[in-house]
Amino acid sequence: MATRPIVPAGLASCCTVISVMGVLILSVMGYGFTHNWEALMGSTEDPKDGGAVGSTLYVAALVYAGFILLCGCQLAAHRRYSRIRI
Repeated sequence: MATRPIVPAGLASCCTVISVMGVLILSVMGYGFTHNWEALMGSTEDPKDGGAVGSTLYVAALVYAGFILLCGCQLAAHRRYSRIRI
């Protein structure tokens, strides 16, 4: 017996696309803070410890990667459920 999807297909695909973009952007920013890019660390109001900010951004990217996994499973459930119903 196939389980029904919880999230509609449109929302799952939108969440997947936004999460992929989030992982990419947060990873690049985390890399920049970790390596003390001047564009990110050049001002006096910016954080003093770029490594701590970078690791926090990597954790946020992992959260978005979890969203990719969950929403991808929902999309797979939609594909499977539509094949079984017909």
